[in-house]
Amino acid sequence: MSDYMPEEVVTRILARVPAKPLLRFRCVSKSWKSLISSSDFISLHTRQAFLSEPAVPDDRVLVRHYSKPQRTELYSVHHDNEDFTVASEAKIDFPFRRLAQFYFRIVGFSNGLLCLSDDIFGYTNVIMLWNPLIRRKITLPLPRAIYKNLGPFMFVLGFGYDLKSNDFKVVRIAYDQSDSGYNLPPIVEVFALSAGNWREIEVNLPQNWIIEHFWTQAYVNGKVHWVAYRLNVEEYRTENLIMAFDLSNEVFEELLLPDALVVECPINLCTSVCKDSIAVLHYDKHVETGCCTIWLMQTYGDVKSWSKMYTVDFEGGLGRILSFRKDGTILLTARDGDLYSYDPNPRIQEIKYIGILGTKDSFFVDRYTESLALLIDGEQVLEGLPNVAESDSSGDENEGEDDRVEANELWKQSMMVEFLKALLEQTTMMQGC
Repeated sequence: MSDYMPEEVVTRILARVPAKPLLRFRCVSKSWKSLISSSDFISLHTRQAFLSEPAVPDDRVLVRHYSKPQRTELYSVHHDNEDFTVASEAKIDFPFRRLAQFYFRIVGFSNGLLCLSDDIFGYTNVIMLWNPLIRRKITLPLPRAIYKNLGPFMFVLGFGYDLKSNDFKVVRIAYDQSDSGYNLPPIVEVFALSAGNWREIEVNLPQNWIIEHFWTQAYVNGKVHWVAYRLNVEEYRTENLIMAFDLSNEVFEELLLPDALVVECPINLCTSVCKDSIAVLHYDKHVETGCCTIWLMQTYGDVKSWSKMYTVDFEGGLGRILSFRKDGTILLTARDGDLYSYDPNPRIQEIKYIGILGTKDSFFVDRYTESLALLIDGEQVLEGLPNVAESDSSGDENEGEDDRVEANELWKQSMMVEFLKALLEQTTMMQGC
């Protein structure tokens, strides 16, 4: 059917198809395989996936935790419903078991790519981008700011998708250490996937520190956000704030915190994402936490819109807040490593066991997305499994018996049915505009 349609129309339709069916669509014909595997189409599809809302809302979330019995990280996909049911693609093979001492730090998950860093249990300078859907990854080259060049230092990472340049970027902020502490300004380097190397930024450098080791990032509105602090010389105190890095313009920005958080111990604060805006979690103490107060910037960028949402009592053995669910409940871990859902509604305040056991600090939860990123640039990471970038049949003639030819035709027909569904979906969306 696509033979009778202009190529630009086919491209527009396929760009709206989820990544997983597209991998199968490459088996339809040589022309489709060439189109879907091209860098221009992957770039278009990645951008489309980031901008568009699916016809059927996607409620899937990605969960990572460390299993002590299996001594490895485990990744799974769940539906964000009342029972947190396992999705059909629940099992994600983790191919890097021998590369980290225990488990990787997940810097962030953006548009189908995970950014992993092996810096939790020591400095190995290993940073990877991994697409779990297509089982491909790249290992970033060494940045300049490492121990060999600086001596003692600490660093912070940020990761996200730059919509303006249609690119994935990693920002690395390194502070070299002296007898008086960590020096300002830091060394800032940016890795862009399209370029494949680190670039040092030498203008608009922040005059703030980010907390060492316990930092978290929040990617919102094309910017990466961390809790930072600075020295107020006049009042002889440190003051907390939100430091942001704009991935498109590659400049730093500052957002003020509510007065109640400005002089708190910065190690007790961390950033999170809630309702497409920035949230700050304020723990009463970092070890043996008793409670956590959640603050939300109701309107992104408006520092006057900070609002204290509620306080979660941890006296029952709860340990750390992970994410905010679509129904208003919270996912959090217990000190013993169990995963729970908590309803903060004052009239309910119900705690529900999810049924996943890990370690308290190894959990990571984020909205699950898929893309074709790294289909060309990445390398295969699972031995013994077909390379999804190279192994698909492209419809060559005279390559099998009659039954194989018939099976291949049936397969193509099923792919065409999915294509027609995508066409119908786009037509419906156009009619609704």
